[in-house]
Amino acid sequence: MGRSLFSVVVLTYNQSHLVEETLKSIYNQSYPDIELIVSDDGSTDGTPEVIEQWLDKFGKRFVKCELLVSPYNTGISANHNRGVKKASGEFLKYIGGDDILLPEALSKMASFLETNQDAYVATSFVQPFISKDNGEPVEVLPPIPEKQTLRILAQDSLYQFRYMTRHCFLPAPGFFFRTESLARVGYFDEEFKRFEDWHTWLKLLLNGFRIHFLPEVTVQWRIHPNSVSTSALYKGDIRFIEENILVYQKYVLPNLRLLSILERIHVYSRIRFYKTLLKKGGTMKSLNRARLHFLLDPIKWVEFPSWVLKQIMKKPRKKIDELFQHNGRK
Repeated sequence: MGRSLFSVVVLTYNQSHLVEETLKSIYNQSYPDIELIVSDDGSTDGTPEVIEQWLDKFGKRFVKCELLVSPYNTGISANHNRGVKKASGEFLKYIGGDDILLPEALSKMASFLETNQDAYVATSFVQPFISKDNGEPVEVLPPIPEKQTLRILAQDSLYQFRYMTRHCFLPAPGFFFRTESLARVGYFDEEFKRFEDWHTWLKLLLNGFRIHFLPEVTVQWRIHPNSVSTSALYKGDIRFIEENILVYQKYVLPNLRLLSILERIHVYSRIRFYKTLLKKGGTMKSLNRARLHFLLDPIKWVEFPSWVLKQIMKKPRKKIDELFQHNGRK
């Protein structure tokens, strides 16, 4: 019996100085049968040219490869759709053009999906690391997801949905799929231009696709000053905050019947939090004002002791603050 084709979709936007490291990590995979698709969202820094030159040199390693280039920037979800819709493999992994796949990643993912035939959507441990904008590593952070959230991944899709309404606690770099799962839910919602993950996880869970867990580190996730989700508050990215509110409006509020009373209170607290953040300019300085809404949130009070402990121990957060502030993004 032959191996299944594994489609790897690389998503790029102005990553000419980082994308070769990502492509090299795919080239070095132990898994033999890989379809490589790169989808660029209108880069202006020469990223497509860097990719094209790399594919000319190393493209023969893959079963097939393709470069898709948008003439203009369409947003993160639309870029994901262009790449993922081209995938013809049974298995799918997408990755940002600044992250790194560990050498055994695809082999471990394929083995997991072959062993767990009911798994259509899965995630793994991710190893975050902070780097400067030029790609120079600064510090390696603890793996994600955190141990206290692993119990959620042993539950059914409804339980996972209820927990996912709190916040997106599973980072996109760790995810992999049976390709048909994304097709069956209509792919990524292109109304979201700043991120593709949270609303998609909610949509998959609402359609009964439980998130399974592979307890292996498979990806190195680069956090740097141009990371959209990490730098939103430093840049005052209003659109990013608006899209967080939109997640609740489109995927949570219509499904409140699935939540407990306390979970509903939490949802409305989160919406008020984001709306206050939006009103105050969406910056780091407005965070404390926005957090006042959590004083009436019973779930936040339950989580408060562990949150305080994190603030005390959170050296990585301080490192990120220092890095981003040094780059003028306060």
